[in-house]
Amino acid sequence: MLNAGNPIGVMDSGIGGLTVVRELQRILPGEDIIYFGDSANCPYGNKTSDQIFELSSHMLQFLGDNGVKCTAIACNTISTMADRLRPCFDYKIVSIVEEAAKYVLREHLKSVGLIATEFTVASGKYAELIHEGDPECKVVGKGSPLLAALVDRGDFNQHDINTEIRTQVDNILAREKVENLILGCTHYPIVEENFHECYPEMHLINPALEQANAVKAYLTEQNALNPQKKGKFVICTSGDPQVYVNVGKRLGLFEASELKVVHI
Repeated sequence: MLNAGNPIGVMDSGIGGLTVVRELQRILPGEDIIYFGDSANCPYGNKTSDQIFELSSHMLQFLGDNGVKCTAIACNTISTMADRLRPCFDYKIVSIVEEAAKYVLREHLKSVGLIATEFTVASGKYAELIHEGDPECKVVGKGSPLLAALVDRGDFNQHDINTEIRTQVDNILAREKVENLILGCTHYPIVEENFHECYPEMHLINPALEQANAVKAYLTEQNALNPQKKGKFVICTSGDPQVYVNVGKRLGLFEASELKVVHI
């Protein structure tokens, strides 16, 4: 039996998961949220699977020790190994990749572009999950080695960000004229306007909304929604907390009631 008063955990390799917090606060404003962003080790997409597993396990252990009733793995790279992580923890873990794949299937898309970290694209997890439901859907992915780190810096250099977006998305379009693009890293919706500026006709799929809806559905089913009017928001990071405050303002998040530097 879940305790409705316990917090929701959200974890990411850096600031990107704040886009999931935005959607959670919009649809579940009464929930307490504890966020962990491992900026000291960002980006995860350039690491080995064993390194990612070890760092992710530390974050999940930290959130479990803080009594979370479920955790949204906001990081797409970590979510590719959700099946490996789940047996190690006794609370519900919601994968952002799984929820985004369900959206593609629900909308009956015949082709979709995917921009994500190199690890996420190389893992083939998006294509695997989509093809389980529709083997004919074309999934055309391109990994960006730079974009997550450019966003995580927090200075939003428009020239560098737009150059990286165009380089990677043009590569996708050269292979398939997709009309829908999965923003397969939670850092990317922070610069959604840059994607719109570069590709105004492209429909962008933001997996953060799908993940937030999945968390709500789970807590509703478990009768574990927090009835309070406005929840507390705690930010824990291995990096610079001020970057999180700045991006939180950019996204319109509730002000964090507590900022903690935690080394994992």
